[in-house]
Amino acid sequence: MRYVNSLLLLLVLLMSFNALAATGGKVTMMDEGERVQLEFLGKELLRINDNSGQGYMVMRDEKLYTVMQEAGQTMVFDLSAMAAMVGGNMEEPSVWGDEVREILDISNTGNQETVAGIVGEVFTMRYVDSRGRTQNSTLVLTKNETVFAMTQTMLAMTKLLIQASNTNVDKSFTEMEQHILGKGYGVLKQGDDFQLTHITDEAPAASRFELPAKPMQIPGMGR
Repeated sequence: MRYVNSLLLLLVLLMSFNALAATGGKVTMMDEGERVQLEFLGKELLRINDNSGQGYMVMRDEKLYTVMQEAGQTMVFDLSAMAAMVGGNMEEPSVWGDEVREILDISNTGNQETVAGIVGEVFTMRYVDSRGRTQNSTLVLTKNETVFAMTQTMLAMTKLLIQASNTNVDKSFTEMEQHILGKGYGVLKQGDDFQLTHITDEAPAASRFELPAKPMQIPGMGR
């Protein structure tokens, strides 16, 4: 009986792990006035669609690619390779954008706000901006599993760019991991710059992240 119970426990754990690994969704957000649509599956697969409908970006196999349509031809470029070639000359990626260089504190106000149909907790973030000034911003965070997974996937994308370009990880990156992801939160809204407008836990098909053609050499980046 003990052997049977152990097998049942192992099966439950495996099912829970597979459910977590398959977490995915589709998201619409406003980022600095731009409407952005993305799809993700787990934390290794991400697709960000171009509003023009002419292309999209894909994260897979620990690399970033851009897919473009021009004159009826599908072209795929390796963005990770471009970042590696440019190296230190590439603008250093930042989780929050140029305005946040160091997070000093993130405190829960005790208030709630509904964003994209999800009730979140309102936090005040005190930070140092690019000019060395101390500023305050409002964050709406949630422990919703889909929002957490989305935030984790977007952070993984930023990390890939940082690693590819051989630049130093800025403080805001590690501090976001500690203060937000480390406590099981995902980001629904940040100030007036970033806000989810729609999110669903409907996992996209894995085929959405496949490359439609072999990656080409980026013009001007070869010999």
